[in-house]
Amino acid sequence: MTNLSQMTNEIDIDFDEDLEQSKDSTETSKKFLAFISDGLHFAIDADSVIEIINGHSITHLPKTPDFIKGIINLRGQIIPIMDMRLRMNRAEIEYGREACIIVISVDNISIGLLVESVSQMLDIYESQICAPPLSTHQDMVNGIARINNIVYLLLDCHLLLGIN
Repeated sequence: MTNLSQMTNEIDIDFDEDLEQSKDSTETSKKFLAFISDGLHFAIDADSVIEIINGHSITHLPKTPDFIKGIINLRGQIIPIMDMRLRMNRAEIEYGREACIIVISVDNISIGLLVESVSQMLDIYESQICAPPLSTHQDMVNGIARINNIVYLLLDCHLLLGIN
């Protein structure tokens, strides 16, 4: 897997500088939830997000992939927790106070994404999204968008969970 921080530093994508000021009034946007993991800015489709939680105790499970931190009981539903840093082959860290779990649902599969912090909701227009460079071989990112001079890696939830 490609080093994502190298990927964002090496990306040479032709973003339209004036795109944010000159939106076509008929173009619709899509909502994304932005979060930070390993110093990178990510965004996931808000339609997949169920809720954002913090303060839950994670029960560790034996014989699971390293990136599965364990499970939580969320109002009677057992939710597996995926550490986004470990999922992207980054070093494990001790999470701080801003860390939270983004609970998502994809094809009736619920999972929690452990992230360093959630930053904001974004409205991203289709014209603002570029395909990731083919040379990066990034298997979870299906687009890149720059909003207010921040490059967001748009995660494909199906690819993230290994669902085809």
